[in-house]
Amino acid sequence: MNLPLTKKQESVYGVLKAYILADGRAPTLEQLRGTLGCKSLRTVVQYLDVLERKGYIVRRRHAQRNIELRLADSEGMPTQTVTVPVVANVGCDDLSVFAAEQQDEFLEVDKELLNGGDEIVAVRAIGNSMNDAGINTGDYVLIRFTEHAENGDRVAAIVNDMVTVKRLERRVGMTILWPESKDPKFKPIILREDFKIAGKVLCVIPAPQIEITEVVPLDEY
Repeated sequence: MNLPLTKKQESVYGVLKAYILADGRAPTLEQLRGTLGCKSLRTVVQYLDVLERKGYIVRRRHAQRNIELRLADSEGMPTQTVTVPVVANVGCDDLSVFAAEQQDEFLEVDKELLNGGDEIVAVRAIGNSMNDAGINTGDYVLIRFTEHAENGDRVAAIVNDMVTVKRLERRVGMTILWPESKDPKFKPIILREDFKIAGKVLCVIPAPQIEITEVVPLDEY
């Protein structure tokens, strides 16, 4: 899984991907500069540097149109991908973290991972109460919007306008949202039916170990 993109990086990648899929080859730097409205080729090169470091493209040396999409199948054709917005932080320790709109960050996800679903968002985990389920602070969790879930499902639940990720168990007269951690400080959340399930956990994308920062002049950003 590639490192997440900022909104501007996502825009640049989208233009590049659309051109390659439509024309069968990469645009020149000058074509990219004109399409993106950048004032200099240096800015275009900086964006390409970031996209390559984050794993979205490969640039071949000694080729005129040397940009290739990195997500490719066994025959070298671009894999079908879906752009997923990172829309909120969620608390995996307690309910102290409000869901906040944060759509300046995106993930590019292989469409096959989504199992045909289209109402998918990513949220960023805060806390380690789900670390035995492979969800740690900073990880990205793909969530499919649904209000329906079965016992044992990992869900994003909304309680008092706050969001948390836990394992669901329904009993007669109550619902329990279980942490999944050996640390005894993490306690289950016991509720009646006055809460909303926002969605089910689809998969977890580990947090990147190294943050890549682009350097772009402010008047070009």
